[in-house]
Amino acid sequence: MKRKTLSLLIIGVLILAVVIMDGCIEEENSESTSEPKPGQLGEPKIVIKEYNISIYDVGVDRFYFDSVKVLLRNEGRASAEIEKLLLSSGKSKIDNTLYSEQSLNPGEEKDFKFYLPTYTAVEKEIGADKVKGTISIINTSGGILAEKNITIQVPNVRIGDTITEVEDTNNLSMTLLWWKKSDIAVDGLYVNGYYTFIAKPNMTFIILAYKFQNNWNREQITPYINQGEIATNKKYIYNRWNPPEGVNSEEYQPRESTEEEVNELIGDSGGYENLLPGESVEGCIVFEIPEDQTPIETSIAYMLPLIKYWEETK
Repeated sequence: MKRKTLSLLIIGVLILAVVIMDGCIEEENSESTSEPKPGQLGEPKIVIKEYNISIYDVGVDRFYFDSVKVLLRNEGRASAEIEKLLLSSGKSKIDNTLYSEQSLNPGEEKDFKFYLPTYTAVEKEIGADKVKGTISIINTSGGILAEKNITIQVPNVRIGDTITEVEDTNNLSMTLLWWKKSDIAVDGLYVNGYYTFIAKPNMTFIILAYKFQNNWNREQITPYINQGEIATNKKYIYNRWNPPEGVNSEEYQPRESTEEEVNELIGDSGGYENLLPGESVEGCIVFEIPEDQTPIETSIAYMLPLIKYWEETK
């Protein structure tokens, strides 16, 4: 009787062992067929920790960039081969490839600097104070390693502000003095002095006055501003006004300016002036727009920020 009881006990233990082993096998199979976690099989996981965008130039409807610096971290379990950066906004896309492929190892954090082609622009809505876009990091196979939504602030100034960095100069500043609509504009110097021009029918001049100040410890020459654009409330864009035939432009009915007109409307660009340390000179840039429109912003040569218009200041 004892032998039978012992035999039954041994059989029970063997059955229990088989059940436990079967459960372990099922659990192991279940783990092996479940979806792997990120990085479990050795994938890289790139995160854009920080970014800095260097702006080359700003137009009334577009941005030009010099470079993008990004701080990347690999939080995955495998190295990532990084080839290029893609900067996109709306329909615009700019990319640039690194001089050589670079790796980012697991747990590694590194700065990458991508130099962008300056002739390629990202579109900007006229009047917008910021532009939204996306930075994408691309691997050697063309796949996206990381993406980050970004906001780019549009650099701008208003009347009364001073632009401290004028391109191709040494510590030369430009202070915006005033702007106004006018039926006439003064231009010069010509051989016989300044001349006054009358705006074409249904058009008006926008005169923007400024002051160059030499803050350097040496004499220097002011730049001649011969390029610029103005955008209006109808989202139209007009180039800097320049009478195509000078004093022979019959459509503007030019005549010699009075002293009062020259003093009131300046008439000179303030360019190519030799300024001693501490000296300054006033100048202006002129645009011609339809008289039923109002200006919103202006982009001019040698200046990075856009100039915003409000009510007339003179």
